[in-house]
Amino acid sequence: MAHSDLIRRLFASYVRSDDAGFRRTAGELIAEERRKNHRLLADELEHELNSQQRPGAGLSLTFKAIPKSRDERPLLRLSKPKHELDELVLAPKVRTVVDEIVTEHRARSVLTSHGLRPRARLIMLGAPGTGKSATAHAIAAELSLPVATASLAALTSSFLGDTSRNIESVVRFAEQTPCVLLLDEFDVLGQQRGQTGDHGELRRVAATVLQLLEDMHGESVVVATSNHPQLIDAAVWRRFDEVIGFGKLTQTQSSELISRKLKAVRSTITPLTWAKKLSGCSPAEVELVCFDALRRTVLAGKPAVDNESMTQAWQRLRDRLDTLGNAVTTGVAD
Repeated sequence: MAHSDLIRRLFASYVRSDDAGFRRTAGELIAEERRKNHRLLADELEHELNSQQRPGAGLSLTFKAIPKSRDERPLLRLSKPKHELDELVLAPKVRTVVDEIVTEHRARSVLTSHGLRPRARLIMLGAPGTGKSATAHAIAAELSLPVATASLAALTSSFLGDTSRNIESVVRFAEQTPCVLLLDEFDVLGQQRGQTGDHGELRRVAATVLQLLEDMHGESVVVATSNHPQLIDAAVWRRFDEVIGFGKLTQTQSSELISRKLKAVRSTITPLTWAKKLSGCSPAEVELVCFDALRRTVLAGKPAVDNESMTQAWQRLRDRLDTLGNAVTTGVAD
């Protein structure tokens, strides 16, 4: 294609806020410069094109405007991934599925040439703090994609029909802007249509979710998470390409997580011993204890994380859990 045509397509993609089209055309321009043996320019262009997608970069994540609700609240929060896959300790089955999905998306063109597509609609199930959202961020990091987190508070509206329109706006954004679309607490949107107290609006929302998941296309990955899978409409499950379950860590996995979280400083503790003490804690709670111990160590000027710092951090977590438990009990009593 003529150089002028590529430039024209590049500008047209920018005007349409078509991120995927912009990147494809920019890639063709870079390839043309390489064919002309302009290697330095090609390398510089490629660096500029890809640097904004790496976690921690400071450039804009998209040209397209973030969709908003009727009252002008953003429906999405676009951010760079907060976790890398190697930071996480996942059950072997979960890690295998995640690795497969990443491989499929990296080989999208190969699959497409055979009339296939990568798994792109995932639902992650498990108790709070078991790593669902962190895994979504890690997938985004592996694929050099931003994370678009949907705001349920903004999505759900008291105005008739607005919730369905908001959901559609979010999905259309993801179709035009490659990202990992994170739908936390998905059971709120995909509730059982026949449950007690159901009304027309809930049924319309569930029907909208079903249709949008069925028809969605593009290069984005949709990750829905739920702590209450029993509330999700049975028909919704069939729209997902993969169902991934998250649970508590084994003592060996917990020990590995402790080692990873404390690797930034010297430590005199035995991770497996502490994994046994923290048995029953979620990965998020184990991480809280480790970070609290690290802060205590640094502020006390100690040369290494020791059992005293870990014990104080563990006691702080227990106090916190007791406080939360009492607050919940008091709330129910009231």
